[in-house]
Amino acid sequence: MPSQREFQAVRRDRSLIWIDVQVAEIVWEGEPAIQSTVLDITERKRAEEALRQSEAQLRQSQKMDAVGKLAGGVAHDFNNLLTVITGRTELLLLRLSADDPRRRDIELVRKTADRAAALTQQLLAFSRKQMLQLRVLDLNGVVAAMAQMLKPLLGETIHLITLLDPALGRVKADPAQFEQIIVNLAVNARDAMPQGGRLTIETSNVDLDNHFVQAHPGSSAGAHAMLCVRDTGTGMSPEVQSHLFEPFFTTKGVGKGTGLGLATVYGIVKQHNGYIRIESALGTGTAVRIHLPCVATATDSVAAPESDPPPVAASETVLVVEDESELRELTTEVLGIAGYSVLSAGSPSEALEIARRHPGPIHLLLTDVVMPEMSGRDLADRLVPARPGMKVLYMSGYTDDAIVHHGVLDPGTMLLQKPFTPDGLTRMVGDVLTR
Repeated sequence: MPSQREFQAVRRDRSLIWIDVQVAEIVWEGEPAIQSTVLDITERKRAEEALRQSEAQLRQSQKMDAVGKLAGGVAHDFNNLLTVITGRTELLLLRLSADDPRRRDIELVRKTADRAAALTQQLLAFSRKQMLQLRVLDLNGVVAAMAQMLKPLLGETIHLITLLDPALGRVKADPAQFEQIIVNLAVNARDAMPQGGRLTIETSNVDLDNHFVQAHPGSSAGAHAMLCVRDTGTGMSPEVQSHLFEPFFTTKGVGKGTGLGLATVYGIVKQHNGYIRIESALGTGTAVRIHLPCVATATDSVAAPESDPPPVAASETVLVVEDESELRELTTEVLGIAGYSVLSAGSPSEALEIARRHPGPIHLLLTDVVMPEMSGRDLADRLVPARPGMKVLYMSGYTDDAIVHHGVLDPGTMLLQKPFTPDGLTRMVGDVLTR
């Protein structure tokens, strides 16, 4: 009866190889005999393992994309609700005197809504639907600036080391988002080293070839700047690593983490067309490597933040288009209080009819992006030609592709991100109208 076995063997140079041993009974010169065939199948085994890992990474990538779409949709709808909660509490506070005992409860509601808004921003980062302010950056500068801030965050028992390649290539990135990446990874590393340890932040140039890309779905070939954050902490099992980037997955105790730290990092890296991988094992620490495509342009200077413009007296007519009735009513009321004449529409078709019948000028179209019937962009494309002087301001719970291409606002496009406050709404509208 023929038999076949595959197992590892040791060569003379003590290297391990895979062999295929096949044994069969034969007749040799009229006598029964055993024939053995030994084949070196090391390369085949390596190819099979590479294919297995590639398929596993592809399945993980597809799962993350699906979860990201769900997270983005939840964040978008939740931002609509938060805008109403925040706006109504602000209006209530304006109507109450400074010593009114009811202010405390209302202010608590507002602060809680602000915390919820911060969580939705993390979900938007994971789902890759947030706005990016891209600049050509030297990541070394970002790391160096963050190092001083991280030391008190890490505590006295953790030694921070920075190893920065002076010839590091430039990348196109949002500096604020990459500061968030460094903070999130540093906090995770700190929590993995409760007895203290060493945290190393390193940068280097790497050239990813086609072999790497085939083995790591989601990566791209070419010159990259690599950011590596490595700790000497407890490390993670393969099972934990398979869930690391999922929103709300955490190994920390109840109340000690939201589970959005690494999910946020994952989303930011992907939105920058980068690649992230984690190397870890129990008891050996963790290394997070982020690869970003290099660009050749010189580093952009970062402009100083501008102060908010003072409110201006309002008298213009604004057409508000929002399919969420509570949010539409809030927006209409806030703009009315500010002095604007407001036309309100619950759908694009209603907005078109209002604009057709309105005899006077409409100075501003304030429209949601994602609506039934047509998008805000399509609505603007139909209204503006008939009213050339009308300006457009979009509002959205996330930066949808209708106004954003890969997370970057089109030139000249103005966006009011939800959740917004009454003051933020009136200032943005005033700013657009005075441009």
